Amino acid sequence: MRNNRLLTILMLAGLLSFPVLSFAHAGNTDQNGGHYYGNSYHCHLSGCEMPDTFNINRSSRDSFFTNYRDREKFFNTDDWSFEEDYDNDCQSTRQEMLVLTSRAEIKYTNPRNCVVRTGEWLDQYTGKSFNVAAQIDLDHIIPLMYAHTHGGDRWPPEKKLQFANDPMNLLLIEKREIKRKSERGPDRYLPREEFQCEYVNLWKAIADKYDLTLENRDKNKITLLSRDCSSE
Repeated sequence: MRNNRLLTILMLAGLLSFPVLSFAHAGNTDQNGGHYYGNSYHCHLSGCEMPDTFNINRSSRDSFFTNYRDREKFFNTDDWSFEEDYDNDCQSTRQEMLVLTSRAEIKYTNPRNCVVRTGEWLDQYTGKSFNVAAQIDLDHIIPLMYAHTHGGDRWPPEKKLQFANDPMNLLLIEKREIKRKSERGPDRYLPREEFQCEYVNLWKAIADKYDLTLENRDKNKITLLSRDCSSE
């Protein structure tokens, strides 16, 4: 199963097109009333606060006392866009993932083959199989909000888009399960037992790839589960 997953990642990485970065002015503001623009942050509403993203006194790695919740209001989905048709073939990232991971013949909603209607997909979190595409959605193994609050806010725009569209960090999951997981790390959410070893290994691999800081409780959970997995 693990080898199948790795092969799928390699295939997706080769077939999915990554976005071309545009430095146009951000279209939407965040909850704080501002937005990132390159290596700066612009306020547009009264009461808007400046983030500590570019504070020279902020250390490169967060400490035990870091309050990650303080950074949530500076999260802007425009910076982490992923449900787009980046290669102009009429299929969004989600549609391409549906096509590439289906275990049965795909059927579409229209003759242009833009939107998938039915197929067969395994939800790795729950172990359930789904035949209707509308029942599942893309989930980021390391959530975008988690990445933002744990150091990703300091990334350049192109790295944020790369992270949001990295096939290594994407799975098709039941919509209800995505809501249950929300923005939680491994200490507060784990999938079914049969997928937990691979899940925490992916968390570690993705965090290492992007030099992402993980909370101590999540690192401890990953270490504990990895130890148990290696002893099996």
